[in-house]
Amino acid sequence: MDEQKLIQQVSEGDQDAFREIVRANRDMVINVCYNLLNDREQAEEVAQDVFLSIFKRAGKFKGKSRLSTWIYRVAVNSAISARRRKRLLKTRVDIRQEAAADVASLKAPLADSPDFRLEAAEIRAAIHKALDSLPEKQRAFIILHKMEGLSAREIAQIFRISVSSSEARIHRAKRNLRKELTRLLSLSLGKNTFITEP
Repeated sequence: MDEQKLIQQVSEGDQDAFREIVRANRDMVINVCYNLLNDREQAEEVAQDVFLSIFKRAGKFKGKSRLSTWIYRVAVNSAISARRRKRLLKTRVDIRQEAAADVASLKAPLADSPDFRLEAAEIRAAIHKALDSLPEKQRAFIILHKMEGLSAREIAQIFRISVSSSEARIHRAKRNLRKELTRLLSLSLGKNTFITEP
């Protein structure tokens, strides 16, 4: 169905059209929120808020961008707001350790090495910590570009900025992430670690 027609039906209160939008975009919204928040439960809560906001604001979608771009924008802004609220309350976001799952998927004997498992866990923790150290907007640019696979042009549409500005911000975020990651890995692994330009 045409996106404009679908969102128009949602603005008129069509529950079936709304469910179709939720089904098509739920995983993407939760993934974006989770990557920005590092907390699955909070990501699911924010995702519910995102879809509630989409339902309430459906009439404001003018079709100047793709529907998915508009939904990305709402998701990113909602997740950033949630992070700010959490920081204001001085609660800390736990860094999730997923290295065990990654290691389990590798073939022996590398995955069976205690040294490898320890190093993988330290690298994973350093990546999460480095991401968490970035300002919210830079974190969002990295996550959308590297984890969600969006182009600079698509990210520009989400943030309503020029493509050149989007490219510059992605580059700045990558540079800051690389610098922090190099520092953390050097401390964590007890050796100099060099991160090359992706």
